Amino acid sequence: MTKKFTSTVAGASLLITVVGLIGRGLGLVREAIFANFFGLNIQYDLYLVGAVLPITINTVILYLGQNYFIPNYNKIKIESEEKALNFVSATFWLFVLGGVMLLAILFLFSRGIVDLYLQNGPSSSVATAVVVFRIFILTVPLNAAVSVLSAYLQSEYEYKFPAYSQLLLNIAIILLVLFLSAGWGVYTIPAGYVLGSLLQVLYLLAYSKGAVSFNLVKILKDRSVIVFINSSFLLTVLIESISQIYLIADRYLYNEVEKGGIAALNYALNLFVLPITIFSVALSTALFPKLSRSFSENSHQELESRMNNFFSMNLFLFVPISVVFIFYGDLIIKVLFERGAFNISDTRMTFEVLKIYSLSLIFYSSYVVVNKLLYSTDMVKHLLVITVAGCLLKIVLNFILVLPLRQEGLALSSTLSYMFFFIASILLVIRKIKINDKTVFVKEFVFCAVNALVSYIITVIIFSPAITGGSSLDRIFQIIIFISIYLLNSYLTGNNSLIQLIVMFKNLKDVGFKNI
Repeated sequence: MTKKFTSTVAGASLLITVVGLIGRGLGLVREAIFANFFGLNIQYDLYLVGAVLPITINTVILYLGQNYFIPNYNKIKIESEEKALNFVSATFWLFVLGGVMLLAILFLFSRGIVDLYLQNGPSSSVATAVVVFRIFILTVPLNAAVSVLSAYLQSEYEYKFPAYSQLLLNIAIILLVLFLSAGWGVYTIPAGYVLGSLLQVLYLLAYSKGAVSFNLVKILKDRSVIVFINSSFLLTVLIESISQIYLIADRYLYNEVEKGGIAALNYALNLFVLPITIFSVALSTALFPKLSRSFSENSHQELESRMNNFFSMNLFLFVPISVVFIFYGDLIIKVLFERGAFNISDTRMTFEVLKIYSLSLIFYSSYVVVNKLLYSTDMVKHLLVITVAGCLLKIVLNFILVLPLRQEGLALSSTLSYMFFFIASILLVIRKIKINDKTVFVKEFVFCAVNALVSYIITVIIFSPAITGGSSLDRIFQIIIFISIYLLNSYLTGNNSLIQLIVMFKNLKDVGFKNI
């Protein structure tokens, strides 16, 4: 039987990347619509304050679904297919019922939670944030269902259905904001999330082929599955909860930043994570089940090969992206957001924040797969220590940097902690796993950095002195020239990552990523 292309890492990565491009394209349309209707105004700041905790919880649940479910599912499946299916159902209902309980608790304490952020704020502002909060928490049990169903389908190498389901979310939000924002204002955004999450659940259930049982009595009888849940669940919850403290920590200092500062952080962060979501998350999502299986089968050489190939490809892509963000980020913000309520001063504020975030882009994008590797290799306790240390560093730096630098200080604290996460994690991997070549990341980084620097200098020479000014069209052309020179240099020097990309797109059935 011919191996299905999307069951390979390359095929799955390509599929998720293509769908991710469409999804992030919709996401950019969504953000552009937000910018047009709300800009950096107070109402949008209040939306961000009200939405931060539900969004954080949903992000925790989403990563929890992957990082807890996939390794444990693979281990149980080796023992018994029946037990594995019971595990799917048990985990699904554990997540959904836990989400319902969490929803009830959050609703009861919603006013107090919002007051923590808007200390002594006007009653009208608090009321707006509370309504946003209460609408948004309706997504918690729905997102819990989505996280488990997506993780199950990814474990079975059915990557396309979770990827497609993400499109439904953005489409729902866009449609509600376009057609209802005139009457509902910022409330259309959380309402769109609720509708989109419901559509996701229905779509994923339809393609899970009956994997989820609705017989709760039968599920609870399987004691071995319940014990398995208890043994590793808490550590994963702690890691994913603590690692999402960033947005909450930033929103807590709402009164210490400039007006619109929180919104500027949000727009800049969305641009920062855009390429990570498209490339690194796509590859790591496809790679995670493979890493987990390689470790379960004691194939350490295969595990190292996959990790090193990821670093090579990731650095090849993200070094030039970092350069574009740092030197041309204002152009990107202007093209995407500068219209309607979003003006030129908003662009300047957002760009200053984006430049700081971009300093950590290569580190954070690389950490995405190192994080998966630690989960795959049973180093969850070590990952918890790194996560706690990194988040404490973020909180301390927030209070040190926010007064002199305002929102830029909050961005800098995130950047420094992102660097810490990667450095600490990769040192742990090198120490705990027998890695034959410990210099792959450094060598690839030096090559890509030198290539990017040379390419940028040549671009400066070609366009000088217009490099610092010129029309938007001129600067877009400069970006194209920079990327073209970078790719040409890579081709002339025989860069392996570029060769793999060329082979992947030339022959999808015989992909050059086969060693990943």
